[in-house]
Amino acid sequence: MKSCFSLLILLMLLVGCSAPKLQLPPAPEPQILLAQLALTSQRWQQLDAAAKVGLERAGKYLSTQQFMLIEKPERLRVDVLSIFNQLALQLTVDQGELQVFLNTTVPGQFYRGPASDALLSRFTQLPLGAAELVRLLLYDPPQSDYQTLGVEMGEDRYLLRLTLGDRQQQFLFDEQLLLRRVRYLRGAEVSLIVDYDRIDKTDQFPRRVQIEMPVAQTKLTVNFSEVSLNKPAADSRFNLSPPANAVPLVLPALSPAEERS
Repeated sequence: MKSCFSLLILLMLLVGCSAPKLQLPPAPEPQILLAQLALTSQRWQQLDAAAKVGLERAGKYLSTQQFMLIEKPERLRVDVLSIFNQLALQLTVDQGELQVFLNTTVPGQFYRGPASDALLSRFTQLPLGAAELVRLLLYDPPQSDYQTLGVEMGEDRYLLRLTLGDRQQQFLFDEQLLLRRVRYLRGAEVSLIVDYDRIDKTDQFPRRVQIEMPVAQTKLTVNFSEVSLNKPAADSRFNLSPPANAVPLVLPALSPAEERS
C-alpha cells in the first residue's frame, strides 16, 4: 500500500511539472489604445436615461432618483425626484444658459442665469463644468496633451500612461480593450478618478459611472437604467416650462472669491 501511495504522489508531481504555463498576451502598442480612446470618444453623442444617483460630499451622503438627458458638447437636463417620487428639481444647461426650477416651496421658484461652472456647482454640488460633466457621463473622459507615453500590463489589464511634466493621465483598459478607469494626477496628488462599470455586452456603454474628486472630498455614483443612446432630443426639452405661479428669479452673480472657490 505504501509503494502505491508513493507512486501516486510521483505521478501527480510529474503531471504538475508537465502542465503548460499560461501565457498572457503581449501588451498592445500605445497607438492601439490611443485609437481605442478616439473611437470611444466619437461613438456617443447623446444619452437619455433614468438614473439612481449617489453623492458623497465631505462625509455626507445623499441618494436620489433622477432622469438625465445629456448631449454633447454641453447640453444637460436633470429631473430630480423626492423620496415620495414627486418632482423636486429641474435643471437645464443649453447655449450658455442655466435654468433651474425648485419645486420644494409653494409656489415653486424658477431661476435663470449664465451657465458658469460656479453657478452650476451650486446645484450639482460638483466642482465640474457642464461640458466636462457631459463628457465624463458619456464615456468620453478628456485627453490632454502629453510628451511621453507608455503601456504597462498587469492582471489582464493594460494601463496607458500619458505624461506632461508633473502631470499624468492614466487610462486603464480591460482584456477586451474597453476603458474601465481614468486617473488624472499632478505630482503625487490625484485630482480626478472616473470608473466605468457594468458595461453592456450589446452596446458597450457603461451602466455605472463613478466620479471621484479626492481633493474636494466628493464622489458621484450614477447607475443608469432605461438607457437610450444617440437619439437627438428636441430643443424644447432643454427649455423648462415651469408652472405659471412659479416665482421667476435671476440667479445672483458670484463674487470673484466665490468664482475661484
